[in-house]
Amino acid sequence: MQNKDKLKKTLKNINGRGYKAYKQLQSNWYDFGYYKLGIPYVQGDPFASPSSILIRIDQQVTKFPAWFWENKIRRTAVTDFLTRLIEQAIKKYSKGQRGSGKSGLIAIAKTGQEVLERTSVEFNKDMIEARLSLGLPAAGRRVLGNEAYKMFFDGLPKIIN
Repeated sequence: MQNKDKLKKTLKNINGRGYKAYKQLQSNWYDFGYYKLGIPYVQGDPFASPSSILIRIDQQVTKFPAWFWENKIRRTAVTDFLTRLIEQAIKKYSKGQRGSGKSGLIAIAKTGQEVLERTSVEFNKDMIEARLSLGLPAAGRRVLGNEAYKMFFDGLPKIIN
């Protein structure tokens, strides 16, 4: 697990470089204090499928009651509800387009009228994890590290809160 300052430094160092420089972020976990940020997949191009990120928060922080995960119906309802809350927060706090292709995109699985089992949010007695898509910012095929910094250190914390 790396400190969030390592992410800041990496974004500063790759600013203006070729888009593949973002691959330095892949497979890393960053400690933001009350949550952890994981980056299991980084897109190779701003026009490709967005990168995947994981937000993990310990149950000691969320303090969700144990009855939330006692049975399948409750787990389904809670994960669906949390997905909807995150979706609303993304609409409220995400700045949207920040360059070429899917740059600046922050998304979670789309919800509809039905309450469904979701894989976008998983939780158990130890932690809760949200799985989001993130379009890392670029100008053409050049890294916009300052815009990525704003996404990771301004937009995401507001969404998570």
